[in-house]
Amino acid sequence: MPMHIDNLTSRVHVNTGELPFTEEQLTRLVELVAARLATARRQAESTAAATELRRSATPPSPIVE
Repeated sequence: MPMHIDNLTSRVHVNTGELPFTEEQLTRLVELVAARLATARRQAESTAAATELRRSATPPSPIVE
């Protein structure tokens, strides 16, 4: 299940003056969000793979092709 940043919505409040975060804090925040999104994607892919019906798991078909 791909997740695209452009599909996310947020509310933004603009403060005038100094940024409430340092550059290092913003970088760390972006890294944490990216890591969480990657983890969610891997979990979704793992779940999809675990629940996929594989031909080897199905009983033999009496119909011969």
